[in-house]
Amino acid sequence: MLYTDLIFIYAFLPITTLLTMCDRSTEYKNLILVLSSVVFFAWGKPFYICVIFLSVLLDWLFGLIAGSEKGVFKVLGVLLSAVMNISIFVVVGYNFLFTGTSLSLEHTVVPVGMGFYAVRGLSYVFDVAYGRTKPEKNLFCLVVYMVNYTLFLAGPVVRYKDIKEQIRHRMITGKKINDGLTRFIVGLGKASIIAAALGYVKNVGLDLSDMTFCGALFGMIAYIMQICFLFSGYADMAIGLELLNGFEYDENFLPLKAKNGVTGAVSGFNHTLMRFVNDSLISPLSKSPLSAVAATLGCSVLVGLWYGFSKHYLVFGLYFGIFVIIEALGLKKLIAKLPTAISGIYTLVVIFFGWSTVYFTSVASYKTWVKALLFKNGIISDALVNEIYAYCALLVFAVFMITPFKDKLKGKIQSVAAESERAYAVVRILTTVGLLVILLMSTTSRVVY
Repeated sequence: MLYTDLIFIYAFLPITTLLTMCDRSTEYKNLILVLSSVVFFAWGKPFYICVIFLSVLLDWLFGLIAGSEKGVFKVLGVLLSAVMNISIFVVVGYNFLFTGTSLSLEHTVVPVGMGFYAVRGLSYVFDVAYGRTKPEKNLFCLVVYMVNYTLFLAGPVVRYKDIKEQIRHRMITGKKINDGLTRFIVGLGKASIIAAALGYVKNVGLDLSDMTFCGALFGMIAYIMQICFLFSGYADMAIGLELLNGFEYDENFLPLKAKNGVTGAVSGFNHTLMRFVNDSLISPLSKSPLSAVAATLGCSVLVGLWYGFSKHYLVFGLYFGIFVIIEALGLKKLIAKLPTAISGIYTLVVIFFGWSTVYFTSVASYKTWVKALLFKNGIISDALVNEIYAYCALLVFAVFMITPFKDKLKGKIQSVAAESERAYAVVRILTTVGLLVILLMSTTSRVVY
């Protein structure tokens, strides 16, 4: 089951939300959340529920081991958790590696989002070992944290130390319900409407048989924006779902700022994951400038392979890791002194060519793309003109959504709503109508990946 499935939006979500509000006790809310998550996961294959619960039990035990005062037990707990979680992630998430073996799941529906699940289990044991949180003795509390369908598909990577108090004590208020529904529907619109329009432009623009300069340029831009809207959309839906369950989480995608350079772009994209990697791996291993460089490169490769197990993602991780290192060695100070326009162009160009390493799976296709950028295959194709014309409104809106003007408009609307009760009512009505339109469009559109 996915957040964008009709059965989830119109059946699963309303029913579980209403059940959650039937009792004020946190224990009851936790029970409903766990039972709902069991149904969510079992929709694909009930067998995986057993795997998930077994891994939670083991991470609970590994956390108790890592919580020991003896260093050898801390290391043992971390190693055991790393081996188990990475094994589950590789076997389930990258099962194509085991085609033809006894571990093959070729004819089986596998749960999506095992990467975030594995990182969540690892982060708990790591934080216990580093003394950031105490080992949880109540197994059910860890079950609530790990067996949580709202965090499964695209994060955020919520750390147990940040959520443990909310697991035991939280309330569902009218504001949380309103904010949660709004955030969920907006995220749904990002993933199902905007990403779909960008996907159509990407497919036509990057068509190797008819790739022109504008196709190579705008197609790659559309691809990068599509990835951003898909990931941020799913993260918005997850945060919205958690608000409906009474939780409050950190943002997972931070806005791109020119002065922060490539380092800011890397840390802002899937921010909670990058923060965990920095806290648990890069910072502890950076004992000297040389070790800091090695740790950054090593973790860049790991993060790249986490996104996709192939040489293209390995190159992708190395590419951005090298720029992060260069900026740390002094380039970032220079970027901060440059005009915003120049630093912004530098950041966007690096991002532009970085994502191309993932999209093209062969040297020949990459060469075709580069030739098109060098004006060797014409300026623009009729097919691309037709696609841009067909989705021009959505494309303009997508660009607007990633600019600072979005936040300025939001602030202006909020200030107008605060002027009087009548103004607030008008804003609320228009917002509700807008959300309803987004919901209907999202559930009748097809996402293009």
